[in-house]
Amino acid sequence: MRAAGSVALSCDADGGRTRLRTIRCEGLSRSSRAFAAPAGALRLVLSTLGPGVLAGDRFSLAGTLAERASLIACGQMATPVFAGTSPSQTDAGWQVGDGATLLVAGEPLLLEAGSTHAAGATFALAGEGRAIVVDTFALRGSARLSMRTCATLDGRLVYRDAYDVTGELTGAFGTVTLIAADAGARAAFGDRAHAVAAEAADAVRAGIGETSAAIVVRLHGALVWHVRAAALAIAGVTAP
Repeated sequence: MRAAGSVALSCDADGGRTRLRTIRCEGLSRSSRAFAAPAGALRLVLSTLGPGVLAGDRFSLAGTLAERASLIACGQMATPVFAGTSPSQTDAGWQVGDGATLLVAGEPLLLEAGSTHAAGATFALAGEGRAIVVDTFALRGSARLSMRTCATLDGRLVYRDAYDVTGELTGAFGTVTLIAADAGARAAFGDRAHAVAAEAADAVRAGIGETSAAIVVRLHGALVWHVRAAALAIAGVTAP
């Protein structure tokens, strides 16, 4: 292992405002201070020190949102993933309470030729909790990428997604997912996704699918920043 880092945080709601109750950063993982966001939410910018993710690096994130809390957790800049003999790895686990709202928009992954990276994320939602998840990546040559995302709602598996890339891919890719029991929220998200896709059609192509408790938007474009901008617009958040 070359380097490691972790972030563990918890939020709760107090008088209609979200408060960051605890946060602990270790190793090369870092967090900004908590910024106020609309509707009483908080916004954090999460990042790692150094030039990017090197072979053998391990980073983890654990977050808990109590009932009615609202958090936007964003990455600030792209993360190059460099080649080496050992794969690098990132893992995230989120607990989202009843009525809480989580938006996670990680940094775009830029995989250098010969690199190997595995990314995993789990979301455990309760009741009327909801989560919006943004992932974007691009390859700069032949590389290996494994991405796994799964979500439960009141202990029931409602969403599972996987990317397994070996070789070269042209362009940049993104996924924006809303996980929520509320059908109205999913419908509004889908309407916004269609509107953004139509506006960005010259630079980004989009496809939309839905399950019983999730709606998923796939994006593809020539440039990762075009894909990233469309993904953030669909998620309803401005770039850091």
